[in-house]
Amino acid sequence: MTNFPRPRRRLLAAPAAAVAAATLLAACSGGTEAEETTDASGTPAAAQDVVFALKEDPTCLDPQQTSMTTSLNIGRQLTDSLLDQDPETGDIVPWLATDWSVNDDATAYTFTLAEGVTFSDGTPLTSDVVAANFDAINELGDAASLASAYLAGYTGTDVTSETEFTVSFSEPNVQFAQGATTMSLGILSADSAAATAEERCLAVVGTGPFVLDDYTVNDSVTIVKREGYDWGSELRGHTGDAYLDSVTFPIITEASVRTGGLESGEYDLIQDVPYIDEARFTNDEYRLYAAANPGVPNSFVINTAHGLMGETAVRQAITKSLDRDQINLLTGSASGQAPTSVLTSSTPGYTDLGDTLAYDPEGAAALLEADGWELGADGIYERGGETLTFTVTAFYAQDVLEAAQMQLADNGIDMQINMVAVGDFFGAIATGDYDALGAGLTRTDPDALRVMLSAESTGRWGIVDDAELEALLQEQAATVDTAARQAIVDEIQQIVAEQAYVIPTLETVQLHASAAAVDGLTFDSAARFNLYDAMVVG
Repeated sequence: MTNFPRPRRRLLAAPAAAVAAATLLAACSGGTEAEETTDASGTPAAAQDVVFALKEDPTCLDPQQTSMTTSLNIGRQLTDSLLDQDPETGDIVPWLATDWSVNDDATAYTFTLAEGVTFSDGTPLTSDVVAANFDAINELGDAASLASAYLAGYTGTDVTSETEFTVSFSEPNVQFAQGATTMSLGILSADSAAATAEERCLAVVGTGPFVLDDYTVNDSVTIVKREGYDWGSELRGHTGDAYLDSVTFPIITEASVRTGGLESGEYDLIQDVPYIDEARFTNDEYRLYAAANPGVPNSFVINTAHGLMGETAVRQAITKSLDRDQINLLTGSASGQAPTSVLTSSTPGYTDLGDTLAYDPEGAAALLEADGWELGADGIYERGGETLTFTVTAFYAQDVLEAAQMQLADNGIDMQINMVAVGDFFGAIATGDYDALGAGLTRTDPDALRVMLSAESTGRWGIVDDAELEALLQEQAATVDTAARQAIVDEIQQIVAEQAYVIPTLETVQLHASAAAVDGLTFDSAARFNLYDAMVVG
């Protein structure tokens, strides 16, 4: 591992937090002039270089391809999006596009680009480049599963001028405007868009406030300030260049090494403070930065075509055997809460299904016994010589899985945990060789359930054969009226929870910490950190 120089002075942290909460469908917005804002509080120090320890290798720096939180956190610093979303109100506002509109049936979105925007390679942002980006995403297909899902039904981009273009879809795509705020649809240079998938993972060029300086796989990432940046969205706290000159991200997979390095001053910031260590950094010496993930909570995402997961009674018994309040108490953040739906409580369109997801071991036992299962001598249910067992494949949150495993065992269900590398996790998705995935999906829109479960979604995770649910997933994506869409989303959540196609375990909170005055670290609406306004305070 590379050794990084110690910062020149000790830092004192300042508050920064955001909670993702939003309306179901933000109204179309015209462009407004960004107001001049004051700099972050405090006086900038002479040295604006920080070390931010990551928990894992990002594996792919291309935000259009990846779905990993760590990767997207890096990608957000390098790329901008057409639109932005206020994490507090859910309002969608201009960014690279100063103006936008949508036709009556949400099949065509017309944008006007800001003038004078350039990529870090010096080339200009034009309508043709945006069109090339969306065409490339469409061609990437499964390699860009999230981005492709946001472009569902994409038929092409019609370029009207250097700064005006229309993105068209074969059927209504209500969620596209919100998708255009995500870094999954962040805009890359023409050369990056034309590169191979493998080349893009190692380096991309965007219009963002930072530029990739170095990426050494499994070792570190370094980004540096882009000179002349002047097109941040109106949600940012200042205009002009970023304050930080450089950010070095050493890859420190061991949590205790990250927390120890924060205490010793080796690192200025650390990603993913273990929830068990949260109280350790709740004092004047440190600052915690917390934001709840919107979208689908950490869950068992079911493959109903594999093993016992095709049996409704088994799935329902599993969900009734989980005490989510206890899981949250044992493994969750102090600022989080137990899941009460198949969408997190911070997601637009969330419906409280606490009764449906209530801990009910007696009900679980009744379901299984009615289905022919009997408790064996070892306390695990059996039927016809078969043991009630299933396997969850995951690459993170092992503590959550272990807490669930113990609860299920107490209720006669054997759950095996298959912890794998990131590549093997997505390999399992590609082959369909899994009972269930231990995962969640971050998205500030209830369309996250379509992305995860629809048979028409590129690279879906949950394998479900339910014609009624499929029709509703497609209908909500095509329903422009806000109230009507909400009613459909309510029904979707009820079906998914009752049929246990997604079995929630924990609402994830992004929890980072600093031992320095890295004032101005914020979160976007998807709980990814943004370093544009961050500074070292002297």
